[in-house]
Amino acid sequence: MPFARFRLSCALLVLGLLLAAAPAMAQGTAGAYSLQIPPGARAEGMGRSFTAIADDAFAPWWNPGGLAFLEGQNASLMHTKLVPDLADDVYFEYLSYAQHLSGWGGIAATITYLSYGESQATDGGQGDLGTFSSWEIAPSVAIGTTITDNLGLGANLKYVHLDLAPALSSTSGQAGKGSTFAVDLGALYRIPNAPINLAIVLQNLGPDIALVDEEQADPLPRMLRFGGAWQVVNKNAHSLIFAFDADKLLLSDEGGAPPDSLFEPTWFDENEVLLNGGLEYSYNTLISLRTGYIFDDPGEIKDFTFGLGVAYKALSFDYASIPQFEELDRVSKFSLSVKF
Repeated sequence: MPFARFRLSCALLVLGLLLAAAPAMAQGTAGAYSLQIPPGARAEGMGRSFTAIADDAFAPWWNPGGLAFLEGQNASLMHTKLVPDLADDVYFEYLSYAQHLSGWGGIAATITYLSYGESQATDGGQGDLGTFSSWEIAPSVAIGTTITDNLGLGANLKYVHLDLAPALSSTSGQAGKGSTFAVDLGALYRIPNAPINLAIVLQNLGPDIALVDEEQADPLPRMLRFGGAWQVVNKNAHSLIFAFDADKLLLSDEGGAPPDSLFEPTWFDENEVLLNGGLEYSYNTLISLRTGYIFDDPGEIKDFTFGLGVAYKALSFDYASIPQFEELDRVSKFSLSVKF
């Protein structure tokens, strides 16, 4: 989608770095980048290995099948500056509410918001046309229900809207806006008489998204994810959980961005899989220490994650330190949750 009449400011230049900083498995031809950012500092601190846990209000993103076993009511909020060393107005927010629904399992509603910051628009003669903001928003509703005592299935239906540039910045006179919808399907299985969960998720299944030219529509970042979780210790006040995730992008490496696109996608071997693993130690449910490892060979991200969680009564605060693409500093992520 060419926009010949506007000059990108630093904020949209950051977008190119942001795409490079996202997991490489979700780069390339995929659009709607807000769908690629994992929510929840707890999950991030565990190396983004949360698919087989998914036991809180962040479950709709990680595995809606986890909602089948949800207890009580949960609300969570996450705010993250994605490239704090480059721009303060490039940030990600995720708000979720989930609750147990008697006879069904669990339901949830979420809102995802991604800000790319402000940019400067100019005409062909470099005349100043003012500034504009670029952003994405994706509200969703989700439900999970038990098929058996140990098997939960769930779905998360999302509406996705992108607003990247106003009409004044386009040679066609059309705004750089687009919308689509998507669904996530997930299953979580609790092995009977064993502290082990297994999970599978199909994420972002839906129509391609186009901003101006339908012929250059981008597919959503459709992902297949497998996960496992093992509660190694659950005795007295001590708990230790080990988890892992394996992700595979369900897109071919054909097509992609048009030749005059600003961003050059990072292509990857179709057999490449993104591998994550993590540990969480909790004492008396009051304090949790977390670490993990992200092995993203195509994206050149091979590093540890770290996290901390503190809980007081119904409130819990979580922090995570996450590695990014080699040209960017580590990023800190924070989330706040309440259970009632």
